[in-house]
Amino acid sequence: MAVKDKKIAQIHKAAIQEFLKKGLDAASMHSIAESAEVSKRTLYKYFPTKGELYGALIDELLDRVYENQLHYFNDIPIKNQLEKIVNDKIDLFMSESFLNMSKIVLGEMLKSRKPSDDQLERMYSAETMFINWIDEARKDKKISSEVDSEIIASQFHSILKGQTFYPILFYFADIKMIDKKGARDMTVSFFLRSFCS
Repeated sequence: MAVKDKKIAQIHKAAIQEFLKKGLDAASMHSIAESAEVSKRTLYKYFPTKGELYGALIDELLDRVYENQLHYFNDIPIKNQLEKIVNDKIDLFMSESFLNMSKIVLGEMLKSRKPSDDQLERMYSAETMFINWIDEARKDKKISSEVDSEIIASQFHSILKGQTFYPILFYFADIKMIDKKGARDMTVSFFLRSFCS
């Protein structure tokens, strides 16, 4: 890892901890620099304001979402594809950095601090990846339901996130309490029974 990338990674990690503890408004750039073991000059060189640092963390979160590109394959059984999709999503949802950033973003959104228009567009685009996958499966006649693809995607994510992401995000459960295999099997079974022939 290049020196610049290493410093930015240190800053991101320190910022996440500071924002988690204090929220964006009360967070201190001085404390972030100290925790990241960089000078304030270096911190301000990369991130002139807390707002820009916060925006960079959202971009990093979205980059993680986009790492799991979805492609429909006609020659692979739909159950196998769904299992991989669910496993990838569970790994993402339950990663410490993703959970921490989600807590920060949710907290700031509750204070009416929404992400930038570009970031909101990326969030919407990320959601459409699975909708496009559903459309391709429908064309391949693997999905027989007349239910709109957006509704199918919404129900799928509700079932999956309800068993994995939300309990941890809202402190109802610890990561160790989550039955990942059970969550995967239930989500895949729900999808196949509800929408496939």
